[in-house]
Amino acid sequence: MAKPFKIKKLSPTDPIEYAAVRILKSRLREFYSHWPVPGEIPTAESLHDMRISGKRLRYSAEMLRELYEDKLALLIELMKRSQDLLGDYQDCVTQRQLLDLEINRISRRNPSSQEIPVLHSIIELYVTREHLLLGQFQDIWRGMSRDKFLNSIRAMIKNEE
Repeated sequence: MAKPFKIKKLSPTDPIEYAAVRILKSRLREFYSHWPVPGEIPTAESLHDMRISGKRLRYSAEMLRELYEDKLALLIELMKRSQDLLGDYQDCVTQRQLLDLEINRISRRNPSSQEIPVLHSIIELYVTREHLLLGQFQDIWRGMSRDKFLNSIRAMIKNEE
């Protein structure tokens, strides 16, 4: 599982505005580290780590929202949608892995079992759903990884320093 990035240069005596900047910068850097090249398809593990890092980013943004007025609203909404899609994607991956294990178990016991083709067809449904969910997430990710979006987030956070 994705370990959180440490928040550097932060002490309990720092003003809340400074701490907010440090926290958000760290969480953003952590989140974006899991898919550094938007044109390439990440592994299921990278997507899972991204979902976990995204939770940390979203929860941090929600806690610090009052310091930024409505500036974090779009980021929070995008993170919610991303988490939903990546969570559903991870569910498909997990279910597919469980079905593979079941197929192996049945195959050892009875290689000609009629259950095996049925389970394979269910796996194909999960694969199809995974592709759909990944495509939907990629649409969001393309926007979130554009320089214009990233620069606006960075500028907003920097202005609070």
